[in-house]
Amino acid sequence: MVLTEDFTMSRTDEVHRITENAYKTIMEQFNPCLRNFIAMGKNYEKALSSVTFAAKGYFDALVRMGELASESQGSKDLGDVLFQMAEVHRQIQVQLEEMLKCFHNELLSELEKKVELDARYLTAALKKYQMEHKSKGESLEKCQGELKKLRRKSQGSKNPSKYGEKELQYVETISSKQSELDSFIAEGYKTALSEERRRYCFLVDRQCAVAKNSSAYHGKGKDLLTQKIPVWQQACSDPNKLPDRAMLLAQQMSSGSGTLLSSPLHSSKGNLVISDPIPGAQPLPVPPELAAFMGSGLGHQGRLMGPDGMSLVNGTTGVHGDDYWTEGGVSQGRPPSPQNQSQTQSQPQRQVSDVYSNTLPVRRPQPAKNKTTVGETRTLPRSSSMAAGLEKNGRSRVQAIFSHAAGDNSTLLSFTEGDIINLLVPEARDGWHYGENEKNKMRGWFPFSYTRVLPDSDSEKLRVNDRSLEVYLRQSIMDDRSAPLYY
Repeated sequence: MVLTEDFTMSRTDEVHRITENAYKTIMEQFNPCLRNFIAMGKNYEKALSSVTFAAKGYFDALVRMGELASESQGSKDLGDVLFQMAEVHRQIQVQLEEMLKCFHNELLSELEKKVELDARYLTAALKKYQMEHKSKGESLEKCQGELKKLRRKSQGSKNPSKYGEKELQYVETISSKQSELDSFIAEGYKTALSEERRRYCFLVDRQCAVAKNSSAYHGKGKDLLTQKIPVWQQACSDPNKLPDRAMLLAQQMSSGSGTLLSSPLHSSKGNLVISDPIPGAQPLPVPPELAAFMGSGLGHQGRLMGPDGMSLVNGTTGVHGDDYWTEGGVSQGRPPSPQNQSQTQSQPQRQVSDVYSNTLPVRRPQPAKNKTTVGETRTLPRSSSMAAGLEKNGRSRVQAIFSHAAGDNSTLLSFTEGDIINLLVPEARDGWHYGENEKNKMRGWFPFSYTRVLPDSDSEKLRVNDRSLEVYLRQSIMDDRSAPLYY
């Protein structure tokens, strides 16, 4: 009986110590570690936020590179590719920002709330358990002390049998109180371990929410890049391949005659026939830059040679022209747009530096450099694939996906991301379109790649009749020699 009672007491005390240690472990180890985890999570969030901020500048620079490529004669398609790259990475960056929001709201904020409330709750829970355990233990010890006194009286009495019934009552009471104490300790033990497990489960659950959002982020990035990378690689697979329009123009210039070929020149994207006039409109006049070649009487060599006798091939001069961006050859800078000078058709000859022209407004004029200037014409209209889709589907409204600033050029249109623009012409020219910003009713040219075509709607569809538009080339006062004028 004594051995059984001692074993029961030792086991009860052991479980009681485990219960107290479970509460103390949560308060003294788990919660401090959780606070450190939250602090490290905030540092991680701050670092990722800095990455997103730097990424915006990086992709803005990438858009600028695409803008430059879209203004060139030989790399317009690569400009579209760079715009696509910037847009794809922007979408990936948006998903990353969503993941950061989830990381903050679903994990850090929730854990912070829990850890602040947990300290007070656990302190009160442990104190309550200890007080009830002490009360039940003292009640049991009191009964045990009464039983010992009764047994001593019984041993010294001449008639010990009269204490037998009372002793039996004490034994039953002690047994009942011992069972009650054991049940209380067992219940407290389960509660303490449950409290501990609940906290770890909550942490794992919040981490699962973050992991799920992270999986969506990486999955979207993988889908977008897997779909686009082969197309991008194909676009840059052959650096020596020039656009058909550039090759046709080179053939015309090298044919030995000063006139354009009689065969119609079709645009690869806009199905526009250059040699045929637009029905209902006046034919486009020959640009002065091309007329300089046609009317100056220069021969084959004279048209393809610069002022220093160096050949002009696709906008690159010198013997190192083929080594540009390939084997570390000396790169020739792109010539700046010339200053607008008052010239008449009676002048006998124009310099090569005066031949360079642009049919669309130059967004950011570069300062003049002391390098060999390059004769380059940009007089053939070219509609992008987006403009071709606009003509095919009859859509006439677009929404800006990037901001665009006109600067000092009054012929350009400024807008911010999300603005709606009504197109006022049937097609784009050299990647530029003409339209009106619905927000401020301003009109001007803008890069079509900065926008996306809106779907048709019966209430907002604006029908554009291409036969009612007449296009003229005029000389502007903003160094824009040939910006189209629409009446």
